[in-house]
Amino acid sequence: MYIDNKRAILLLVGAILTTSFITTQPAQAETGKGDDIFRVIMTIFGVDKSKGDVVAIVTVNNGEASRVRFLDSDTAAGGGIIEYVATFPNVTVNAGGQYDACVLPVKTLEPICTSGNNSPAARPEFVDLSLNATTRPENGLPEDVGVEKGEE
Repeated sequence: MYIDNKRAILLLVGAILTTSFITTQPAQAETGKGDDIFRVIMTIFGVDKSKGDVVAIVTVNNGEASRVRFLDSDTAAGGGIIEYVATFPNVTVNAGGQYDACVLPVKTLEPICTSGNNSPAARPEFVDLSLNATTRPENGLPEDVGVEKGEE
């Protein structure tokens, strides 16, 4: 049986999402209460049926903790906007600590990613990503990722 790369990636994402739904116990659910919750509010623009559903991914502390959410394009507000709030209770992200946010359109499987740094202010971090971006690096990562100083 022949499976191309896009279908293999889609199957992997589906397996991860299915596993997370099955293995989550109510005692482990996020409550959104407490003083030590790191939040990233991701706004995704340009969501519509032609681009299909999307998967939102947020990681902190070099992948130590992550949140993944499947977002149905039918839930997009007027103008094709979906907002996703990733919460990390009991995870310490130091001021200046890096977080990464990606959105993966299911139809194209081309990730659109950005990175940010935790503000010292006691507020959530905000990330805006557009599915209508006309230019982005081949791998979907910010252009300066993996570039040593002096190589630019």
